[in-house]
Amino acid sequence: MNKYLSLIFLYNRASHRKILLLVGAIPLSFLVIFLLRIGNPYDTSSYMLMERAFGGVWAVLLFITINVMGLMTVVNSLNGKKSLKATHATIGYTMRRLGLSPISSFLIIFFYYLAIILIFWGVAIASLYGIGKIGLTMAGATGIDTKLALGLLRTEIGHVLIPIAHPTIIIFNIVAALALAGECARSCYFGWHNGRQSAGVALVIVPMFLIWTYLSENSYILMAILLLIFYAAFSFGDVISREKRPKGDPFMVNKYIGIMDLDSTEFDDSIRLEVNSAAETYDPSLLKRYGRGTEHGMRNGLKKLNPVWLRRRFMPLGSNLERANFFFGVCIFIGIAEHLLFFGRYLMQLDLIKNSIKGVTIDSGVRMPYFWDMQEHTYYGYIIAILLVVLLQAYWNYEYYNKETKSVYVMKRLPNRKEYPRTIWVSPVIQAFFIAMIMTLHTAIDLVVYVLGTPEVALHPDYLSHILPFCN
Repeated sequence: MNKYLSLIFLYNRASHRKILLLVGAIPLSFLVIFLLRIGNPYDTSSYMLMERAFGGVWAVLLFITINVMGLMTVVNSLNGKKSLKATHATIGYTMRRLGLSPISSFLIIFFYYLAIILIFWGVAIASLYGIGKIGLTMAGATGIDTKLALGLLRTEIGHVLIPIAHPTIIIFNIVAALALAGECARSCYFGWHNGRQSAGVALVIVPMFLIWTYLSENSYILMAILLLIFYAAFSFGDVISREKRPKGDPFMVNKYIGIMDLDSTEFDDSIRLEVNSAAETYDPSLLKRYGRGTEHGMRNGLKKLNPVWLRRRFMPLGSNLERANFFFGVCIFIGIAEHLLFFGRYLMQLDLIKNSIKGVTIDSGVRMPYFWDMQEHTYYGYIIAILLVVLLQAYWNYEYYNKETKSVYVMKRLPNRKEYPRTIWVSPVIQAFFIAMIMTLHTAIDLVVYVLGTPEVALHPDYLSHILPFCN
């Protein structure tokens, strides 16, 4: 049998019963919602029946929940319990026996997940159509097809599943489906290599739920599209970069939080290398990777001013740099993507202004809003990113010393007692400083676009006095 089909049948054999069960659960769940909100269709009016039955967030939440349950069922179908190392080893062994490269395997499972998403999507549309038609018939409605179509388009769930006249929602749905399939395939990829499943599925599901239920404004949808594109590209880049990592994992820092290469030497679970003392004897290049190495002839003074080197220098030696780099990149993209809300607002307002300009005059009351009004709510992503990189990265550093390597006692006994708190807090603070600098640069770019891109006739005469938030 073709090796590509073998991989698909491997996953399908392990998960097809659960998938079929969840496919059957979609119409049953919608039917329960219909009966709870409408009751007996014979005793109710056909007026706005679909809106009363499926309007609101409950149908959207139900569809997303079932979709995620079905996708994660496939992820878990072969992985078993994380504590069973033999189960992970069996998966890795099977994947290697198929003769597929890890990237090829990732892409095959990606398309497999995409097919499952499309199946769930089609079943949801068919379920809503079937339940709605039966309900309208029982309620004695006339012109059933017209009322059913209009009713579906007026509900949140129908509008997002069949966005006929909303191209931005169509683009968002395509990007969200691709990103969701990619994150599930990435979870499988981690499972093949004895790693922990990716939590990136939640980072895709949350924007889907918010856009589908609350944020119908085009600028928010465009911001979510860019956010998902950036994250999906960064996530796929993380998969590729992990294939270039050194063979083996001598410090076992990636055993449950990253990837362990089962082709190389296995390490005894009862043995832990004390990172700070054994790193140099095991692999001198590791010291250079974390900025601890001594290289003759280098301009040390200039090197100490390099913020990238400083961040590595204050990371705990032997900690999971790959996870830290990926998390740092995700936080940066969250800040940038959320701040792009300004450009969405600006372009929409600029289009209105251009249609209002006639020669050297502009229609009365049409002006470009003040700069800070356009910047409203565009810094939440940066604020969240700064809090995440400070608090979560510091917690990971603390956990590394106290739970993973158990080297906290040794760290506190070092001649330089500040090394322990320094390696916990300094690198998160440096990362937060990076993000704050990016936020400042991004705001400066916004200001340049606002001043140079807006026709002078459309600017308020006192727009310069409202550049800063505290200006009146």
